[in-house]
Order: sequence, then structure tokens, then C-alpha cells
Amino acid sequence: MEKRIIEILLQLQNDMKEVKTDIQEIHEIVNRIEASQTEDEVGTLIVAKKKTDFEIDFINNKLTEMDKRLFILEKRIKN
Repeated sequence: MEKRIIEILLQLQNDMKEVKTDIQEIHEIVNRIEASQTEDEVGTLIVAKKKTDFEIDFINNKLTEMDKRLFILEKRIKN
């Protein structure tokens, strides 16, 4: 009976070692996934910023053009 209990305890000990190893592997995988997601998010933000910057430049140029036209029209009216 004692021998059987010792065998069971040894088996439990081996199983626990496997569980610990699996948990460490899972932890490493999760860390890689988190790092990858962070890189993806940064990439998405960079693309969004470029698009927003382009749109702001476009609107700014359009407003500048409209200001010029308005100035010319005001000058014509005054003369």
C-alpha cells in the first residue's frame, strides 16, 4: 500500500512539473502575442495619422485657396 501511495505521489509530482512547463510556455506565448498586438496598434495609429495629416493639409490648402479668391473678389468690389 505504501508503495502504491509513493507511486501516486511521484506521478503527481511529474504531472505538476509538466503543468508548470506548460504554464511557462503559455506565458511566453501570451507575451509574444501582446508584443505583436502592440506593434499592430502602433502601425494602425501611424497609418491613421498619415491619413489625418493628409486630410488636414488638403483642407488647409483648400481654405487658403478660398481665402485668396475671397480677397480678390473683395478687392474688385472696392475698386
